[in-house]
Amino acid sequence: MLRLVVLLAAAVSAHAGVIKGVVLEQASGRALARTIVRLDPVPDAKGPKGQPLTTRAGRAGQFTFPPIAPGLYILAAIRDGYFTTAYGQRLPTGRGTPIEVTADSQLFAELRLRHKGAITGRVLDENGVATAGITVLAYRAKLPLRLAGGGLSDDRGVYRVHGLEPGRYWIRSAAYTLDDGSGWLPTFGPVAREVRDARIHRVTLDSDASDADVSPEPGALFHLGGIVTCDTAGPIIVTISSETGRRRTQTACPLPGIYRMEGLGPGVYEVFAATQDGGATGFTDLFVDRDTDSAGVHVMQLPTVDIEVRRAGSNAPVTIPMTLMGRRQDLADSEAVREITGARTTLAPGHWEFRARVPPGQYVESIVATRGSNRRPWQAERLSDWFDVFVEPRFPSRIRVTVSDQAGQIGGKVVAEGKSLPGVPVFLWPVQESARRSLSGPLQVLSDTEGRFHFDGLPPGDYRLLASFDVNEVDEEVLELARAVIVRADASQTATVDLTVWIATF
Repeated sequence: MLRLVVLLAAAVSAHAGVIKGVVLEQASGRALARTIVRLDPVPDAKGPKGQPLTTRAGRAGQFTFPPIAPGLYILAAIRDGYFTTAYGQRLPTGRGTPIEVTADSQLFAELRLRHKGAITGRVLDENGVATAGITVLAYRAKLPLRLAGGGLSDDRGVYRVHGLEPGRYWIRSAAYTLDDGSGWLPTFGPVAREVRDARIHRVTLDSDASDADVSPEPGALFHLGGIVTCDTAGPIIVTISSETGRRRTQTACPLPGIYRMEGLGPGVYEVFAATQDGGATGFTDLFVDRDTDSAGVHVMQLPTVDIEVRRAGSNAPVTIPMTLMGRRQDLADSEAVREITGARTTLAPGHWEFRARVPPGQYVESIVATRGSNRRPWQAERLSDWFDVFVEPRFPSRIRVTVSDQAGQIGGKVVAEGKSLPGVPVFLWPVQESARRSLSGPLQVLSDTEGRFHFDGLPPGDYRLLASFDVNEVDEEVLELARAVIVRADASQTATVDLTVWIATF
C-alpha cells in the first residue's frame, strides 16, 4: 500500500511544475525572512475555482512551493508594514501578471517588497520652537474623517506616522495642555482649524512625505464629565471618542460613579460606558465648547434588536438567505466586523455600519432602523460602502433590510489584438453612491482562463469599468484619467462589454 502511495505521488510530481524564489526588501536588497508567499489560481472558465496555496519564506528569504498542477497563477508576497508585491507587477501600486505553469515548467521568482509610506514633520509653537509629546494624527484626505495612523513628537518636535497606504492625507495635532496650563486646540497642518484649509500631503511607497509641519493654535480647553448610573454592580469603563481619538477612564457602580476627562478641545464627543464583560452599556453624545459635568450615562442591559427582511415594494417580512455583517463605529474608529445572526439579537447602543450578502440575482436596496433618527446631523459626509444605523440605548430597535430581486449583470471579455487575456484585474465602480453602498463599495475580479469576467447582483444604474494591471484600487480620479467605459445595467438584464487593458503613464 505504501509503495502505491509513493508511486502515485511520483506520478503527480512528474506532471507538475515548480515555483520557487526569494523575497527581498526593495530599499536594502536584504532578505525578508518569514514573509507570507501566496499562490492564487486564476479562475477556471470550465470548472470550480482552485484553492490558494501559501508558504513562508525561510531565513534567507527563500521559498519553494510543492509540485503544482498545470494552470495559470498569481504569485504574491505579503508582509506587515510593506505593500503587497506580485510577480510581473509593473508599478509599485499595481497588480501581478499570471504565471503559466506547465507539467515541466521551472520558475525562479524574485519578489521585492516596498515599505508602506509615512508622513513626518515637526510640531512648532508660536515662535517656531519644536515641542515634544504632541500627538499628531493622519487622515485620508476625504470625508468623513477616518484615522489612518498617529505618531508622537520627540524631543526635537519631530513626529512620524508610518504604515500608510499610498494616497493623499491630512495631518492634525491633537488637543494638548501646556506646562503653564494654557491649551493648544486640535489643528490641521500647517495652521488650520478647518479641513478646507488643511494642506494635502501625498504619500508614496518606500519614502516619507516630509516637512509636514504643524503649528497648533492656542485656545481654551475644557473638561467633560458626568455621573454614571447602573442597573448592575461592578467596574465601568467609560470611553470618550472624537475625531482626534479615544480616551478611557474607569469608575464603578452601584453607587453613582463619576467620570471626568480634562484637556478637550471644542467639538462633538460620544460617551460610551460598559461593564467589563460588555453585557451592560450606556451611550450619549454632545457638543462641548465649555466645561461640563452634565454628560450623564445610564448603564443597562444591551438593547434588543430585531432583524427584519423585506422585498422591495412589499410591507410583508420574508425569509431570504442572507449574511448580515456589522461593526460599531464611534467618531474615532470602528470595531471589528462581526456577523449578526438570528432574527433577534442584542447590540451595544450607538452608531453601527452594516452590509449584507444576498443570493445571486438580488441586491440590498437599503438597511435602516425603523425607529429613531440620524444622530449626526452635523456630519454632511458618510461612508459610501456601508449603511449607517443608530441603535437606541434605552429602547428595543428594529433593523429592516430591503432586498430587490431585480438585479442587473455586467459581463464580457478582456481582449488585446483579438485575443482574450486571462488573469487581468477588472474594476467596477458604481456611479451612484446608493449603488456603492448596496455593493459594499467598488468591486473587482480577475478575468478567467478564457479572459471572461462577470459582475452579478447589481442595482440598476450606470457603472464604470476598467481593466488594468497598474492599479490596486480605483477612485473617480483614476477612472477619469483612464477614461474608463460607462456601462448601463438594467433591472434583470445582462449588459456585455469587451475591455482592453489600460496602461498607466503616471
